[in-house]
Amino acid sequence: MKKLFLLLIPLLLSGCYDYNELNDLAIVSGVAIDYEDDTFKVAFEILSTKKEGETSGATSTYNTMGEGKSIVEAFDNNGLALDKIPYYEHIEVVIISEDIAKEHFKEVSELLIRNSKMRNEFYTVIAHNVKAQDILLTTSKEKPIASSYIAGLLEHSSKTTSSAYYAPFTDVLSKMLTKGEDARLSTLTIKEDNIVLDGMGVFKDFKLEHIFNEDEASIINLIDNFKPSMVYFANSCNNNQTIITSYDAKIDAEVVDKKVVVKGSISARIQEDECGYDLKNAKSYQELEKIFKKIVEDKIKKVIKKTQELETNTFSLGKKYYNKTRKEDYYIWCNQDIEVNIDVSINKKGLIFEVE
Repeated sequence: MKKLFLLLIPLLLSGCYDYNELNDLAIVSGVAIDYEDDTFKVAFEILSTKKEGETSGATSTYNTMGEGKSIVEAFDNNGLALDKIPYYEHIEVVIISEDIAKEHFKEVSELLIRNSKMRNEFYTVIAHNVKAQDILLTTSKEKPIASSYIAGLLEHSSKTTSSAYYAPFTDVLSKMLTKGEDARLSTLTIKEDNIVLDGMGVFKDFKLEHIFNEDEASIINLIDNFKPSMVYFANSCNNNQTIITSYDAKIDAEVVDKKVVVKGSISARIQEDECGYDLKNAKSYQELEKIFKKIVEDKIKKVIKKTQELETNTFSLGKKYYNKTRKEDYYIWCNQDIEVNIDVSINKKGLIFEVE
């Protein structure tokens, strides 16, 4: 997702807005939606625009708040607190609280999708154990725009833990409206005054059913082939660990012969070895591949089992079953056995030497 300061360029260069017109706009970069005491509470993060002739290069934002008994009223009341025209075309992130995700996401979705002034390519995330507003207000000199920071956090997670899921809001809504599919959203929280990824929330229809932790979120992305470039797996031995990191994977999950069958392959490299394997010996790699095959398969089976219990089509298994059989039994897979077969290949290129 493009950063806000880049998105300002076409506004300034096009014939639609001159500097004076731009100064009349309140460019909303992020939205936070909470629900407390039977009231919707909406916060805007607004990108500051400078008047013509100002030379300061610093980027800054300010926030406004509005509340109401309906989500529409809360949005409208927030706009009344502005001395400029709200401009929603460049929203990067919409943050919703757990209460919104559990009980009011359909109302919020209807507002977001029907607002003709809003471009629905933003990311949606869930605030976990904190208010959505608190996340939007967490900024610093180094990270002055919370919404831009969150977008970057989501997009770059594949280089760290692969635990984040991000997609345009229209894609999320499509999954919620398609029979046999359900949506998922990344969760965020605040630790030591920093916004951090915290896991993944899975939905059934428009209702949040469960929040998986970061490790489980990585497995969900792995099963669904969503940017699974860096997933960690650990094997313990005498209070030590051997850790591998995947760098390529291809997984397929479907319903076959009254079973949920998951098969595929993972290519990985050794990240750390405290267990003392002889990494110059091919037999050590063969042994590790067998060990990690079981670890990977157990983790995948555990996550799918949980989605069965929740009856959430996180992996579109209901839709896949319908496409194959044309039978509208979108939850038949929830009561079936799970069979997992994953080939794990550990990169043997290069040698690891001990340093005295």
